[in-house]
Amino acid sequence: MVLVFFLMITGSSAGWAKETPVWWPEALSEADKEGYALASPKEVSELYASGKDLLILDVRPDYEYRAGHLPEAKNFEIHLGDRLQMKPDKKKAVREVLGQEKDRLVVIYCRSFR
Repeated sequence: MVLVFFLMITGSSAGWAKETPVWWPEALSEADKEGYALASPKEVSELYASGKDLLILDVRPDYEYRAGHLPEAKNFEIHLGDRLQMKPDKKKAVREVLGQEKDRLVVIYCRSFR
């Protein structure tokens, strides 16, 4: 089973140190209903530091990825419409990016948790 965390890139992580964003509880509830977990910037930093085998997947458009991304992140653009119906060729490409190892931790990030 692949464990997936979604990291939301919404600005600087310094803001998290002061207070949790007002939208965070709702986002956690939605993630729980949908079967994934959310990770704060601090938690993702801890995952990097842990040395675990991670796949970091940046699902933003390629121009945003080129403007800056997390270290070792792979870019694979996913649109909101893909959630409803993903074309077979894109499903195949996702499987190729994820690879054969089913126990690997996958961190997916974008600009929103949707």
